[in-house]
Amino acid sequence: MSRDNRLKNIRNIKRTYLQSLLLLLLLNSCSYRPDVTQIKEEKLADYNPKHFQAQVSSEKAKKTKGEDDLIMKAIFYEQEGNFQKSNEYYSKLYDLTSNSEYMFREMRTALYLGKKSKNIVKLESWVEKNPQNIQAKRILISFYLNEKKYDKAKRLSKLLISQSHNPVDFELAANPYIMTEEYKEAVELLTQAYNKTMNADILLKITTILANYIGDVDEAVNRLERHRSSVSCDERVCLQLAEIYSKKEKIDNLLSVYKALYKNTKKDKYGVKIVEGYIYKKEIEKAIDFLQHEYSNSELLYEMYLSKKDYAKAEKIAEEIYEKGKSPKWLAESAMALYEGATNKDDKNMLKKMSEKFNKAISEGAKDGVYLNYYGYTLIDKNLDIEKGIKLVKEALVKDEGNTYYLDSLAWGYYKQNRCEEAKIEMKKVVDIEGLEADDIRDHWTKIKACKKK
Repeated sequence: MSRDNRLKNIRNIKRTYLQSLLLLLLLNSCSYRPDVTQIKEEKLADYNPKHFQAQVSSEKAKKTKGEDDLIMKAIFYEQEGNFQKSNEYYSKLYDLTSNSEYMFREMRTALYLGKKSKNIVKLESWVEKNPQNIQAKRILISFYLNEKKYDKAKRLSKLLISQSHNPVDFELAANPYIMTEEYKEAVELLTQAYNKTMNADILLKITTILANYIGDVDEAVNRLERHRSSVSCDERVCLQLAEIYSKKEKIDNLLSVYKALYKNTKKDKYGVKIVEGYIYKKEIEKAIDFLQHEYSNSELLYEMYLSKKDYAKAEKIAEEIYEKGKSPKWLAESAMALYEGATNKDDKNMLKKMSEKFNKAISEGAKDGVYLNYYGYTLIDKNLDIEKGIKLVKEALVKDEGNTYYLDSLAWGYYKQNRCEEAKIEMKKVVDIEGLEADDIRDHWTKIKACKKK
């Protein structure tokens, strides 16, 4: 299984990750939206300027038509997602009326834009005068975080969570501690948020901090496994578990996680991971059983039969795949499996059937060098059609001119035609690269060196 060393190097990317954590919190990271950048959401589509006037001020009669126009534009641009324009109009409205509702909206859109607001000092004063307003505290904390005023953010966060039991506020309160690397405090606050919601996104923040910053991988695994068993095998949760188990080479645990992922999602990539796990453990029979009864993947099943040298079943599977999709490569694969599975490699009926399959496959477009060389070498070695075999091998070499397997086949073809010097030239290339350790190379080289033109 793949093993990387990202865990060892995680300190090098700490600051980038912390910034992204905060950004996720301030925007859309959670399955529920932590509404830290906005006051209570109104149904803007239901508004008309007159309704809005009635809400933001009791002095309806004093509203000017100019204010009505500004409101319409501000709401329109906010609905369109053009926060730059919306922010400008809310700023004008606040300057015009000094109404706090416009200030909140100006600051909310500024947060979306990631820009500073000229009203921060005014918001601080407003929060002091209105200590019970939770929404205003959320906005102000978010600005403190953006401006890296972490001590102010911590102090205000303590007041916020003393008033609020909303998990969003505990999640927000954890951020200044994350940014100042006070991870224990951050985990405690995030845990309170998680316990109220069982939210997977919050859990992933906790376990990422535990594993990568505190170094308590076991506790991270425990929390992920508890969520998996008591809530669900959320795809992101189980993928984090899989990553940890892969690094720690706990293959049985890894297989368990991938089985749960495949059961929940039916995604091919998790079925493949399960098969890979069995291959890694050299449990081919279990892989075959899984492919036969739980995960339908004929191509992988074919590979499993090849790996255990069950060529008869491999040939059958290859034929079925060919009949289903008419891809000529599978006809070539079935021809190879037929030959490999033959107890008598000189059986004329078998060789005829193999040739028919290869001829059809190649005529239908199976031009991969592997197939051309395999068939070409067999024609040469079995003296079926040496000239044709050489032609096929040369065609394979056009695709991969330095391939020593193909060069060996070509040298053997020349040897069979008693073209001794040409055979020696090609075989020498193979020996120079591969040496003489392989039995077939040593055998060919010995015979070719002794070749004398008749």
